[in-house]
Amino acid sequence: MAEQGVTSTGNKVSLRTRIAWGFGGLADNYMFNVYNVLFLYVYVNYFHMPPVLAGIATAIPRFFDAITDPLVGNWSDNFRSKWGRRRPLIVLGTISCAILLPLYWMPPFVHTAGNPWYSNGPFIFVSILGCLYALAYTFFVVPYTALGFELSDDYDEKTRVLAWRMYLGLAGQTLVPWIYKLSVNKELFDNIQQGAITVTLVMSLIIVICGLLPALGCKERYADQPQRQAEKSHLFADIKATLSNKPFVIVIVGFFIVFCGAASVSSIGGFVNLYLVCSGNEELNGTLSGWIGSITSLVSYISMLLLSAVSRKKGKREAFMLGMAITTIGQLSLWFTINPKWPFAQLISMAFWALAMQGCWLMLDSMLSDICDDDELNTGHRREGMFGAVRGFIQKGAQALTAVISGYLLEFTGFSVETVKASGLDPDVALKMKLLVVIVPAIGYLIGFFIFSRYPINRERAAQTRKILDERKQQDTTT
Repeated sequence: MAEQGVTSTGNKVSLRTRIAWGFGGLADNYMFNVYNVLFLYVYVNYFHMPPVLAGIATAIPRFFDAITDPLVGNWSDNFRSKWGRRRPLIVLGTISCAILLPLYWMPPFVHTAGNPWYSNGPFIFVSILGCLYALAYTFFVVPYTALGFELSDDYDEKTRVLAWRMYLGLAGQTLVPWIYKLSVNKELFDNIQQGAITVTLVMSLIIVICGLLPALGCKERYADQPQRQAEKSHLFADIKATLSNKPFVIVIVGFFIVFCGAASVSSIGGFVNLYLVCSGNEELNGTLSGWIGSITSLVSYISMLLLSAVSRKKGKREAFMLGMAITTIGQLSLWFTINPKWPFAQLISMAFWALAMQGCWLMLDSMLSDICDDDELNTGHRREGMFGAVRGFIQKGAQALTAVISGYLLEFTGFSVETVKASGLDPDVALKMKLLVVIVPAIGYLIGFFIFSRYPINRERAAQTRKILDERKQQDTTT
């Protein structure tokens, strides 16, 4: 009998299952991005925490999170319960994130925010809370991602299924940038701290509803197999086998470089818009940020359709490379469109950038799903959790690294909140900030283009792998 949401061939996934799994992408988006949108504006711009210290406070939980990812991934692959391997952990992570997220904006001893780290109450508070939140997020995202990887065996169906995480995640993403706009609304709140607390409480409710749907609406395909019950893999053996998979190493190195290129200047980009493009006007900056987020989210749907079509005709590698080329052009065009005379001109560049970026992330996830099959062919184990965890380890390690780098880059430009508020943004500082925002991500995208050109799994290789695995399963059931 076919399992819920999957036909007897194991290739097609029902619309109901796709939607249930996809809603986890919306919860994931809010778990991760609400914090990112508000943190620097609250802690640096409102509490006046030094940028370098704020970067370190962001980096500490990311380093901790990176370490816990493989642990949770291995545990998820080996977990046994009557509810499956993935779903109990998804429930635990969802509820924990919803409880912890609003606490970010309630640090004690706010008056010490400008102190050295050892006597800085908000810095110590947010570093510790960040580690707890990072662990809760890992308990959600690692098993959730692994659950998506195992929903189908078919080369193209994997892309169609995994896209639902992004379809629904992007629907939520259209609202994320407006969180800042709403939080600084003077008619509703006295200050951004009050706004952040109130808005985040609403976001936590959405996280609970959407985060639980994958656990309630998806059936795990591999948890009940007899060999699953008998075999357990060890953490260090799992890590070694994962890092021995050449296609995975190519994908993860390329991903690391692309991510670092984009994230290293993310904080600078926010202050470029606030103080250069919007001349310190928070309301205008909130409107601009909101439109950038909404338009890029909407265009990202076209991105997924475009690169999915290229993937079906040419392959996932070719689709990813095309995406990197388009994204690089959009990034470089920001040199002309980041302009205080035309604050909304950069919407053109960001729309062009978004025309490919989301499709690239979809291709990357679909490649990882193919790699899980390739790994099973070589090792005999299904280890979606570990592959998703190592990918998470790389991403969070990159986030930690770039959080520190971005703080130092911001300091390198000569930027100071106090100086800017007192006398405006110095033209030389503005030029340095703009150069970094445009050039650093473009270099990362170009390097990623060439690394992904070496990815070896094409449609034919994936089909051959699937054929051998299916033959093995048939032999196991007849013996």
